[in-house]
Amino acid sequence: MRILIVKLYPSFELLNALPTVHRLRREFNAEIHWVVHEQGVELVSCFDDIQRIIVYPEDELKHENRAVFRKSLHQETYDLVVDLQGNMQSALVCKSARKKKNTDVLGPSFQTEGACFMYTAVTGIRNRDRNPVDECMDVLRYLDFPTMPVTFPLRFPMPFIARKITSSYIVCALDTEQKKHQLSSDFWTEVIRDLNCPVVLIGSRSSESLSDEIESFSIDLPIYNFVNQINLAEQGGLMQAAEMVITNNLLSTHIAAYVGTPTIGMLRSKKSFSMHPSISSCTILENPQIVPKFVIQECSRLREKCAEVVSF
Repeated sequence: MRILIVKLYPSFELLNALPTVHRLRREFNAEIHWVVHEQGVELVSCFDDIQRIIVYPEDELKHENRAVFRKSLHQETYDLVVDLQGNMQSALVCKSARKKKNTDVLGPSFQTEGACFMYTAVTGIRNRDRNPVDECMDVLRYLDFPTMPVTFPLRFPMPFIARKITSSYIVCALDTEQKKHQLSSDFWTEVIRDLNCPVVLIGSRSSESLSDEIESFSIDLPIYNFVNQINLAEQGGLMQAAEMVITNNLLSTHIAAYVGTPTIGMLRSKKSFSMHPSISSCTILENPQIVPKFVIQECSRLREKCAEVVSF
């Protein structure tokens, strides 16, 4: 059996679909193909259950881009099509896919823009107060499949550069969604000094000057500055192996928490964020808690909690 998953963006929300996709693969013993926006390809390539990635072009309005995408989409015929995006763009992809006769096209309860008219069924009743992982699982309930346990099968590579690290470490992910929310080097330095543990700095080019400033402070701890030196998948590998992750952005918060690493996410507001209840090792701080004092306190609490689990 072959199943097509359509979940285009944003990157952190791709992770919310993982438990549903994993259960579909297991219940149907199916081959899973995933349509995703160009920006999400690197992340989806780290999902264990995916056999083929179909890239949705960044500029889909260009005729040549549409032609290449359509050719790729039509290479296979599908037994089931599942839209976990829920807008007209994703629904049209579902409609365009090659399907066997009487193939179901299932859409989410949170569908918008008239996308429901492209589906054979909308799974579940709209309730946006729920966790997004739970919303995706409406597909499983519709098919009468179990929703527990909730698992996030992810496999990230460790970067070659990580051979420099000789002991356990804490990752500080410096990137943020908006430049105005980037935390200062003084903030990070105060937190790092209190960790008493080697620290790995990760991020993109936009955080390069910040990481250089942090590294220039006289801190009597090893600091490994990998900002703008490794890709997203390798950042995931470092977070997966870390003692803890302290992060200032949604994507790193999701990755770290879903691979089981104790995580502190400094996200300014919880309104647009909801971690699945099965994830107990993730703490979200919002204003006015985003100050070194609170971060240091939460780091100590999480480390003590982890030590208790290990000793037990």
